[in-house]
Amino acid sequence: MKNLRYFFALFLAKLSKPILKITGHNGTDFPGALALKICPNFLQYIPKPNLIIGVTGTNGKTTCSNLLRDALNKLGNNVLNNSEGSNTVTGISTSFINNISIFGLLKHDTAVLELDERSARLIFPHINLDILLVTNLSRDSIMRNGHPEFISYILERYMPKETKLILNADDLISSNLSPVNPRIYYGIDSLPKDKTKCTNLIDDMQICPICHSKLTYEYNRYSNIGKAHCTSCDYKSPKYDYTGSNYDFDTKTFKVSYGDESQSFNMLNEGVFNLYNELSVITLLHELGYNFQNISDALSSIEIVKSRLDKILIGNIFFQSMLCKDRNAYAVSRVLEYISQQDGDKEILIYCNNFADAKSWSENTCWLYDCDFELLADERIKKIVVCHDRRYDYKLRLLDAGIDESCIACVENPLDGVDELQFFEGDNIYLLYGTDPLTPAPAVREKILSILKEKENNLEVR
Repeated sequence: MKNLRYFFALFLAKLSKPILKITGHNGTDFPGALALKICPNFLQYIPKPNLIIGVTGTNGKTTCSNLLRDALNKLGNNVLNNSEGSNTVTGISTSFINNISIFGLLKHDTAVLELDERSARLIFPHINLDILLVTNLSRDSIMRNGHPEFISYILERYMPKETKLILNADDLISSNLSPVNPRIYYGIDSLPKDKTKCTNLIDDMQICPICHSKLTYEYNRYSNIGKAHCTSCDYKSPKYDYTGSNYDFDTKTFKVSYGDESQSFNMLNEGVFNLYNELSVITLLHELGYNFQNISDALSSIEIVKSRLDKILIGNIFFQSMLCKDRNAYAVSRVLEYISQQDGDKEILIYCNNFADAKSWSENTCWLYDCDFELLADERIKKIVVCHDRRYDYKLRLLDAGIDESCIACVENPLDGVDELQFFEGDNIYLLYGTDPLTPAPAVREKILSILKEKENNLEVR
């Protein structure tokens, strides 16, 4: 019989929801936090779907979990997902509470749970994951996550050993995760812009994990992503089970192969980082038993959510607003790399400022010096706008990256940054914003769109 504290916790957690609504409080995680306070083993007792999929990793886990949820729903599943809450133990507990009746009747047959890596120790002991997709393990906030090996240790220590892992064979850190677990590898075959050595500031996998000799790359995409081997021992990147190949950036199509099977897919986004996200989702869905054609059909009507990437063409000015995870040099560099590879002249608003930090604490700014801002030292970059309390920290870093001071505009009020833009013919405007809930990005975005609509009445969404 279930613990009486569990039933009491469930009852009060359910009761808290209408009370929070009546009082006008934003209690996203409150029901779960309350339940765990009353019954620390709450997650152990609450009913769970027959199939539980976890998605974790430093970057890309929200995009992948959203894509998986939408695809599985289109494939006929009834999916429980924590997209409206947080990815910590309180947010996941709240998601389960929201999706069962007071009598414990479950509404879903499948769960897709985005999991914070640091919360693994609190979640894994109570939820037996059938499959865990690990998008990558890379350098993140130094004050919160330390380094990738520390996060890998947490995942390995608490992960159920029967959980099947879906791993990126091209990620030389996460591909080595928990060797005792069953695993499936995916990877992307050679691309036109591949390098033979890492040229990024972050390069966290330079030596062989077995004999500590220097690794040699067959190809490198960025940081520790690529295919490598050791010339002093038999260590090498894992062999792909699922291969992404034939990437055509004009038609935005690519091919996925598994054994004798292959299928053409449409790219959800041409950024290399999102190529990996999409391939990981295809791999996991195929491992669940869906054929490539059904997966292709399901993904054909799904887009990356606009809160993370939105593209709009108004007249002949192209505007993109992009999530650019603050405190995370690895993620910021991927966005800067994407921008640098796009054609045309550009103006950029860099608003990844940790706006909430000013009220309570301060992130160490050393992460700015791990970002590849050197990619913006390009004559096609006509203006870079930085704002708020960190504007001069950003300016110093941009100057250090070789960017002409005349291109840099510092404003205190983020909305004033829009007035620094030139909105020239053929302009490409990029608004980069972080995960901070106080980000002014929505208001800035609306001001930019208002100006663009005044210049051109016909709106065309690309």
